Amino acid sequence: MKESELKLQVEQYLEYQMNMGNLLYLRLNSGNFIEVRGETRRRIKGCPKGTADLVVIKDGHAIFLELKSEKGRWSPEQRAFKILAESQGAEYHLIREIEELENILK
Repeated sequence: MKESELKLQVEQYLEYQMNMGNLLYLRLNSGNFIEVRGETRRRIKGCPKGTADLVVIKDGHAIFLELKSEKGRWSPEQRAFKILAESQGAEYHLIREIEELENILK
């Protein structure tokens, strides 16, 4: 399965769970973005490089999710983010299949 297909499945699952009142999730985007409104352009700073793809808040606990295809690899920045998140008491999971996420959120 491609990473883009996994992201779609995961976001649909999380959207459903959020609509049921079971959790809150946010998609995290890293990098800088340019917003254009008419003649005005402005730079928007996203999350730092290596930040997980998603954060889920469930029962007052932060769970960071990095989504990868079966062959996808972590970058050094992603490994560093995992260490930082866990050092602050958050969970961090590398997700390659939707079933892994379902088990984590049970």
